[in-house]
Amino acid sequence: LERIGNRLMRVTLQPSGAVLELNPGERILDGARRLGYECPQACRNGVCHVCAALLVEGRVQQGGEVRDHGEFYTCIAEPLEDCIVLWDGVLAPGELPVRKLSCQLSECVEVGGDVWRVRLRAPAGKAVRYHAGQYLMIERENGEKSAFSLASAPHCGRELELHVLAREDSARNLLEQLQRNRMARVELPFGDTHLAQLPDGPLVLIAAGTGMAQMHSLIEHCRASGFKHPVHLYWGVRRPEDFYEIEHWDQWRQLPNLFLHKVVSDLCGWEGRCGLLHEAVCEDITDLKAVHVYASGSPAMIYGTLDALVDAGMDAHQMRADVFAYAPRP
Repeated sequence: LERIGNRLMRVTLQPSGAVLELNPGERILDGARRLGYECPQACRNGVCHVCAALLVEGRVQQGGEVRDHGEFYTCIAEPLEDCIVLWDGVLAPGELPVRKLSCQLSECVEVGGDVWRVRLRAPAGKAVRYHAGQYLMIERENGEKSAFSLASAPHCGRELELHVLAREDSARNLLEQLQRNRMARVELPFGDTHLAQLPDGPLVLIAAGTGMAQMHSLIEHCRASGFKHPVHLYWGVRRPEDFYEIEHWDQWRQLPNLFLHKVVSDLCGWEGRCGLLHEAVCEDITDLKAVHVYASGSPAMIYGTLDALVDAGMDAHQMRADVFAYAPRP
C-alpha cells in the first residue's frame, strides 16, 4: 500500500467543504464515522453501493486497485493522498437531515400581546428530529415559505409548538390558512443556534418579543436533560402588555437554577425592570467570561447586544444567534 509517510490524509467533502483528517490506511467511511459524521452506508464491504462517492481529485486504493477518478465505495477505499470527493447524504456532527412533513393543526389560540400559540402534530411513524433552538419553514398557499422558531423541545416528539405575532397581514393570513385547512406543510430543521450539546457552564438567554419561542425550546430541553448550571433568561418587550402567556412559566419559577427576568424598554414606571436587555444582563452578571449567550431578536437588537456585551468583557465567540447566519454584518 502506497502512503506518504505516516501523515494524516485530508479528504475534502463536496458540497459541504468539510475536511476529514484520516489516519494512514484508514478507510474513508471508517474515518468519517470516527469523526462523528453520519454517512450513508449499509453492507460495509462494497457490495450494496449505498456509500458510493465520486472522486474529484486525488487517488484512492480500493480492493487492490488504484483509482484517480470516477465512482468508488467509501467503505473499502483508502486515500493514497489528499483527495476531494463528492459524497451526498453526509451529515456533519450535530447536523440533522432536513425533512418535509404534513402536520395536523392541534391548537391555535391567542395568548396575549397579539401572539398566537400554534401547535402542530407530525404524522405518526415519522421521526421528528431537531435540536432545541432550531426553526422550521411553513409553506404558504402561494408556495412561499415562512420561518418560525420551534418553541417545543426534542423530547416533545410529534408535538411542534410555534409562537406567531399577528400584527402584520402576512402573519394573520398564515393563521387564517392554518385554521381553514387544519394542517400545515413544514420543512425542518434549520439553524445552528441550538443545544445539540449542553455547555459546561452557565447559560444566558436573551429574547426580544416572540424570540421567546426559541428560548422556550432551550429551557425546556435543559429542564428535560437535568442541566445543573445556572440559566438566566432575559425577555424584553416594548410595553408590558406585549408579554404573552408562557404555559410553563410558574413551573420554571420553581427551578433553583433558572432565573427569570422581564424587561420593558419603552415604558418605565411598571412594576418590573426597565431599559435595554444588555443593560439588565450587565447589571446582574459582572463577569461575562464564563457564560454561553444565546440571543433572538432583530438584527439591530442582536448586533447592539453583541457590541455591548463585548465591551463589557464577553468574547464575541461566546454569543450565538441565527441573525449571524441570515443577516451577517460586514
